[in-house]
Amino acid sequence: MRICHIGLNYKTAPVELRERLAVPEADIRGILQAKITHSAIREASLLATCNRVEMTLVTHDPDAAIAVAHEWFAEKSGLPLSEIITHLYAFTTDESIRHLFAVASGLDSLVLGEPQILGQVKASYEFALEAKTAGHILHRLYQSTFAAAKRARSETSIGRQAVNISSCAVELAKRIFGDLSGKTVLLVGAGEMAELAATHLKANGCTEILVANRTLERARVLAVKFEGHALTLDQLPDYMDRADIVISGTGASTYVLLPEDIKPAMEKRGGQPMFLVDIAVPRDIDPRIADISGAYVYDIDDLQQVVQGNQQNREREAEQARVLLEEEALSFSTWLKSLESVPLIRGIQQQVEQARIEELEKAQRYLKGLNDEQIEAVERLSKAMMKRFIHPTMQTLKTLPDDIEGDLLMGAASRLFAAQPLKDKKEKMGKDKGSDEHASG
Repeated sequence: MRICHIGLNYKTAPVELRERLAVPEADIRGILQAKITHSAIREASLLATCNRVEMTLVTHDPDAAIAVAHEWFAEKSGLPLSEIITHLYAFTTDESIRHLFAVASGLDSLVLGEPQILGQVKASYEFALEAKTAGHILHRLYQSTFAAAKRARSETSIGRQAVNISSCAVELAKRIFGDLSGKTVLLVGAGEMAELAATHLKANGCTEILVANRTLERARVLAVKFEGHALTLDQLPDYMDRADIVISGTGASTYVLLPEDIKPAMEKRGGQPMFLVDIAVPRDIDPRIADISGAYVYDIDDLQQVVQGNQQNREREAEQARVLLEEEALSFSTWLKSLESVPLIRGIQQQVEQARIEELEKAQRYLKGLNDEQIEAVERLSKAMMKRFIHPTMQTLKTLPDDIEGDLLMGAASRLFAAQPLKDKKEKMGKDKGSDEHASG
């Protein structure tokens, strides 16, 4: 079996393409179940965030699996594959493992070391569990991923004092206004990113925080925490002119703020600037708002300039983390390769042992009169000869390359010894119990 990882992220695709590929949580189960109906795909998971959309597939035919994933990306984006293929990457097995470990550890994030991604990777595993598209290999892969990420964060400083998208948005606001003391902030959306933004803004002197959300009760929970004021989205026009800083991060599929919402507010502000940052994908803020005098609009890709200045000091810790992840990836790769070779090795050993016993029984008919010590010597001789005979084959099967040559060698060994791979009872039990396993970080 091979592991394939196909997708795109903030480094390979602009926000305009990523928002076309935004996947509502409610749709993930159906997408995964559709993928495993293909004969080449055994297991599947999907990671969809504002900065990346990636599909992890377990397959015996990587080329076919990658083609299936490419077809989905093209269909979901509504664009021909020829237009998006340059934005997609496709990793197989060892590269896939390294990539997923790096993603979960925050080493492939827009903000190096950001902690939120680990929770998002865990959620993608939970979605695969719910869809029943995670089998034995994905279970083991994700458990290894969480362990690797935990080790990277505990044994290096990559996760300490971590910055995030919200803190970068606040830093960008400081570049526009300088001192944020006394500024009024409007948060559109009441999720985790909004809460993080409110924390940073409050710490930087913002005095009034307005929280607008589709559900008023959720807005109230966040507003109370920061001594702010809760609004519904319908109330936005009445409060828009009070906002010096707008940070929007909802899960809406269409624009939440339009030019007609902002233009009257800017007229009331009498020339005072308004800073709007969109941390949502799909975007919440219509980019045409930037054409309105005094309105400064930034999306999540614009935050990269802030990030680049912040993460230079974190690269040393990241290098240490990569060394640890490489050790964890090697361990998982060794286990994955053993899934195919170990059962075959056991099958050959059983086949040879059965042949040895049968031939020894035949020989003993002509070796009558041997005492116990002599019989034991003949037994040892037969075992030693068989071990020596199959030793080169066993060593080859234990170190199979992860490519077509490895498959050919396994097929040849199976054919030459007329052996069938033996099922491991514990492994079979693990497959049966796999759906009850849960992520541990």
